[in-house]
Amino acid sequence: MKKISPIFSLIFLALILRLIFLFPQYSGDVKNHLVWGNSFLLSPDGFYSRHFPGFNDANYPPVAIYLFALSNLLLLGIRNLFLFLNNLLPVFPSFLVPLFDHDNMRFGFLKLPGIIADLGIGLLIFKFFEFRKVRHPYLLASLYFFNPAVIYLSSVWGQIEPITNFFLLLSLYTALQAKTDKSKMLSIVYFVLAALTKQTSLWFAPFYLFVWLKELPLKTIILGVIAAVSLFFASYLPFGLLPFAALKNYLATLGGSSSGVSDAAWNFWFALYPAGAEDSVRLGLFSVRTISIFLLVLILIFFIYRLTKHYSLRTFLKYLFLWSLAVFFLQTRVHERHLAPALVFGLLAFVETPAWWLGYLNLSLFHFLNLFLTLKIPFI
Repeated sequence: MKKISPIFSLIFLALILRLIFLFPQYSGDVKNHLVWGNSFLLSPDGFYSRHFPGFNDANYPPVAIYLFALSNLLLLGIRNLFLFLNNLLPVFPSFLVPLFDHDNMRFGFLKLPGIIADLGIGLLIFKFFEFRKVRHPYLLASLYFFNPAVIYLSSVWGQIEPITNFFLLLSLYTALQAKTDKSKMLSIVYFVLAALTKQTSLWFAPFYLFVWLKELPLKTIILGVIAAVSLFFASYLPFGLLPFAALKNYLATLGGSSSGVSDAAWNFWFALYPAGAEDSVRLGLFSVRTISIFLLVLILIFFIYRLTKHYSLRTFLKYLFLWSLAVFFLQTRVHERHLAPALVFGLLAFVETPAWWLGYLNLSLFHFLNLFLTLKIPFI
């Protein structure tokens, strides 16, 4: 009998743990996802011009909407299958049929894409460790698989950051590890899939452009850009949006869903200003928004400059991690969940430094407390 790989045992245990937290409670965000997914299934054309009374207008790009719709279809398909089996087989457990009509189950299914993406991230992290011949790869991958902050974000809250982070990590892994130029081209496509899931992935675009220029031939980059741009515009066609309208729709959402100095993120501005403060408030001669952008541009220029002088995989990952911290702690309009990429890139960057492991645990605890004390689920 063929022995099961330990990594798949970890994935299975991580999945079971996430499914345990899937059903009991849910956040208000997944209510929006349910409504958006069903609206798309009823009529994709004109979706982005609709208003949803009692719910937020859709401000997520097409891939996220497709996943919400697919989750709703999956629930409907399983429910109908169970109903058919219940009518066909007297021994079928009948209690499963009404269970799939329960709100918790409907909202739970919308968490599945994030949960699956979580497991994919864990597997990619393990593959990175294998490639770099890091000691104890299974133990270290477990720091992500069984991280309470990671589980809370996808399985309790139901947010889609794990999907964006999965595509970002897959893009990076492909750029660095793919064997052929044709395969490396997919790195650019995967990055665009991240951007089509959530706009926050664009924070990392300068670093990905840098690594593409380092790792990919120019011809491969050009072909990858053509494929990625084609994918971007094609993803909007079912919504009835031609290229110009699609680009306009996407750009209109880049400012974020709020204009607060912080949207519940425990960052620098959260500590400086009271809840509800707008980022148009002035600090000296300039608005907080302007100052935050100026600081981030300076940091970005410094990081890219340092990378041009001393480029290596470890250095690149280190600056990618530090940049994920910078955009969380210094940018305005940031949500508490936007620290999630730091838990991915930080683990990759400093895994070979045992002194960092305690820092990683502290960062994870900080992230978890920010998530939990913002959402306050479970209600205790």
